[in-house]
Amino acid sequence: MKNLWLKYTLYRLGLFAVLVIILRLLMPILFAILVAGMLSFAISIIFLSKLRDEISKQIYEKRQNTFGSGDTESDLENSKLDALESNAKKTPAKTKSK
Repeated sequence: MKNLWLKYTLYRLGLFAVLVIILRLLMPILFAILVAGMLSFAISIIFLSKLRDEISKQIYEKRQNTFGSGDTESDLENSKLDALESNAKKTPAKTKSK
């Protein structure tokens, strides 16, 4: 699957559903749901760490592409400096005369 969000969500929900079905045979439904929720959370933290890392990389890259460096003052300063540099290249430098 290309969409890591969907893959991660389906793995978590599938794990939860399987645990609920298994635990339902051993205990009442309410306790089975609670225990399955806790177990699926713990298991997903341990075994789905690679998927979570990939998702966090996607979030980081998307945020960097959308918002720049994250420091608005630095981005503003950089854009002003870029504008000054481009203006300096367009106009020839004046020579000092005595």
